[in-house]
Amino acid sequence: MTMTQADRPAPPARPQRRSFTAAQKAEFVRGYEACPDGKEGAYHREHGLYSSHITKWRAQPGKDAARAQRQRADQIAVLKDRVAALEDDLAASQRTVVTLGKAFELLEQISKSSDTVPKSGRC
Repeated sequence: MTMTQADRPAPPARPQRRSFTAAQKAEFVRGYEACPDGKEGAYHREHGLYSSHITKWRAQPGKDAARAQRQRADQIAVLKDRVAALEDDLAASQRTVVTLGKAFELLEQISKSSDTVPKSGRC
C-alpha cells in the first residue's frame, strides 16, 4: 500500500536560530577572556559557542561604536537644521515686534496731534 499525503509524517520543525543581545555578547567575550589558558574550549562547549562567535563579537564593539557615532552625527545635523529654522523664525518674530512697535508709536503721534488740532465750528 502506498502512502498518501495525509499519511506521511510531518517534517521536523526547523530549529530556531539563537540570537544574543549586545550585553550577552559582551558578557560571553568577558567570560572567554577571563578563562585561564587551555580552558577556552571548555568555555565554548559549556555555552554552546564557537570560536568564530568570540572572534566576531570582539570586533563588534568597534562597529557598534562607529554606528552609534554616525547616528549621533545624523542627529546633530538634524538638530542644527532645526536650530537654524527656529533662529530664522525668531528673527522674523523680532522684526514683526519692531514693526508693530513703530506702528504703535506712529498711531500714538497721530492720536496726540488730532487732540491738539482745534475743532472747527462745522458739523
